[in-house]
This record gives sequence, structure tokens and C-alpha cells, in this order.
Amino acid sequence: METTSYNRYSRWLHWLMAGLFIFVIILGWRHEDHDSLRLTRITLHKSIGITILLLTFLRVALRLAYKAPPEPPMPKWQALAAKGLHFGFYVIMVVMPLTGWLLVSTSVRPIPIYGLFDLPHLPVSQDRALHESFETIHKLIAKILIYGMIPLHVAAALKHHFVDKDAVIEHMVPGLKPKPVANRRWLIPLGVVGLAVALGYGLYRGVPEKVGERPPEPAAAVEASAAPEAPVSAEASASISAAREAAAVTVWTVDKASSKIAFTTSMEGEAITGSFAGYSANIAFDPEQLGKSNVKVTIDLASVGSGDKDRDDTLKSSSFFNISVTPKAVFETRNFSRTDTTHFVAHGKLTMHGITKAQELPFTLTIKNGVAQMSGSTSLDRTAFGVGTGDYASTDTIPAKVKVNIKLKAKAAK
Repeated sequence: METTSYNRYSRWLHWLMAGLFIFVIILGWRHEDHDSLRLTRITLHKSIGITILLLTFLRVALRLAYKAPPEPPMPKWQALAAKGLHFGFYVIMVVMPLTGWLLVSTSVRPIPIYGLFDLPHLPVSQDRALHESFETIHKLIAKILIYGMIPLHVAAALKHHFVDKDAVIEHMVPGLKPKPVANRRWLIPLGVVGLAVALGYGLYRGVPEKVGERPPEPAAAVEASAAPEAPVSAEASASISAAREAAAVTVWTVDKASSKIAFTTSMEGEAITGSFAGYSANIAFDPEQLGKSNVKVTIDLASVGSGDKDRDDTLKSSSFFNISVTPKAVFETRNFSRTDTTHFVAHGKLTMHGITKAQELPFTLTIKNGVAQMSGSTSLDRTAFGVGTGDYASTDTIPAKVKVNIKLKAKAAK
């Protein structure tokens, strides 16, 4: 007696993989959703992709071990198209997860599998151009699958069922005949699709990250800022001028074209370098009058740039800098020490994310012909400032220590 459907193991595997494909595609679409659980979804996307790759080999083994049901009579071109699409799905089920694996292998970030272990990288170089190539291929395959192969596969199955009225759908859903139309066995395909969609859009939905929105200032603050400054008396003005002359501390104007405030960190092992384009620096410094010197640097956190717009938006969001509430970071000091002719340490305070902590900045300084060249490097503990919440709070994902590198060129104000 000829079989009218695939064996039960192949049928179960077919619907399991169909659900996983829809689920992993939706997780991929949600990469752009910026909320507190974005990283968890990305990690789950990787885990399911590798799972699909392994299940594909199992599915091929079952296909070889068990005889397939016969195809119904159809034109030759339809039979060839069906075989081509069938073969294409097998190729996609291998190539798509494999390109994702290659994509992640071009970076130093690990590939966690359901939080149980890290998948080793494939032997490819950690090259940015190669990374972008694999990313392009991975996205192209996804589009072919989403907008071409899956709709064509579904349309062909429905055509066989409702137009040709043959037994093609029964290959995967035994007993699902064209009549009666209302058949409880429709719960299998509809249930798989519905569950995958519900999980894809409902699972791991975190707190939305708000980027770039400034809260309205209190009325009192607005009135205070709008109020005219009180006039300075001649006596007070003379006193201020005298104090400045007595101090004789050089005031410096920063050349921003030749200066940079940068940071380096990593995420899941991938090195990240960024900088801040917007900042102001009030510097009054004299190597021979450290007790009278002072520095205040105010950084516009919304000006962060790391070469990736999505990552920059995440840094600005409530999960990190929370620029809608705390848009500035301020380093201020009036306390300096000197180790030799060109090496100094600024003992100051850093305010960020609404938290103020003591922060030291070792730096080198050379002054020649009224031009100062300064370079400094320090590390700060992001967790001490509450920077990084939700998935990003873990120091396994992003280290607690962030290195800050500062390079300034300044001219003495006349």
C-alpha cells in the first residue's frame, strides 16, 4: 500500500522548523526595536539559527531513511518547479544560518547558545569589510525567503488543495482533505503560524528606550534663565580684575579640530571605539601655579558617535546615558599634582547620569610658543554611575571599566 504522507517524524520536524523560521525572522525584524531586552532577542536569534542548521541535517537524514509519498499528476513544469523549490529550502536552511555564523565569527564577540555555552567561531578573519559582506548576504537570503520562497510555497499548497483538490497538503497534514473545508486539522498549520507570530512579537518585550527627548524645564528655571543679570558694581568689577591679575593663570582656548574625547570598550567581546563631538572646556592652567589652576569640561552626551547609528541611539537611550534626563557629563577639578616636568594628575569629580564620583586623570602636557598639547588616559567604572541597565547591566556582556582617552590642543588666550 502506497503511503499518502511523510513519516510522522518528518511531519513533526516540518512544522517545528516552520514555526522556528517564522519566529527567528520576526526576531530579526525586531533587531531595530530599541528597548531594554534588545540584546536578549539578538542572542536568541543566534541560538535559534544554529538550532535550525542542526535540525536541517536531521531532516535530510529522515528524508533519506523514509520513502516520500508520490506526487499527484501535474504538468512537467510544475513538477520541476516543486522539486526546485523543495531543494531551495534545503539550501536556504543550511546557508542562512551558516552566513549568520560567519557574520558573527568576523568579530571577537562570542556566540552564546541559549546561555548554556559559547559556539566556537568559524576560521575567518576579523575584518570589517568581510563582516559587512556576510551581513549583506545574510540579509539578502532572508529577503529571498520572506518575500519569495515562503509565499510561493504557501500559494502552491493552497492551489493544490482548493483548485486542484489533490492530496499534496495531506503529505504533511494527514486527513486534511479539500472537503469539508472546515476541518479541525487546519489547526496544525494555523496554530504553528499563530504561535510563532505571537511569540515573535510578544516574547522579550522590554521597556522602550527614549532617545533624544528633552523634558520641559520647570517654570522657575525658565524664569531664572530669562531674568536679566544683576549689574556688577564698579568696586566688585575692580576686585575681580585684581584677582585675575594676581593669579596670572593662563586661560586656554581649545582647538577642537585637533582635539578629541574618545572612549573604548567592548560588547560581547567586540571592540567598540567612540567619541564625543560636542563639548565645552573652560581651562585656566599654569604648570607653575597648580594651586590656582582649574578646569571644567562639559560633554554633550547626545553627540556620541561610535560608527553605528543603532548603537549610538542605544547609548543615548534610557539604558545608558539617558540623555532625555541627564544630557551632560561634567568633569571639574581645582586640584592638580605633578610627577615630573611634563606629567600631571588632575584630581577631580565626574558627574554623569545624575551621579558624582571622584575621578583622577593622569595626563602629559607640553607648552611651546603659546600652544599646549595635552594627552590623558583614565578608566571609569560605568556601573558606579548606573550606566547600562537591563541586558546591558551585566559585566559579562559589557565590561564595567571603560577607557577614556583625551587629546587636546589649545592656544593661550590673549
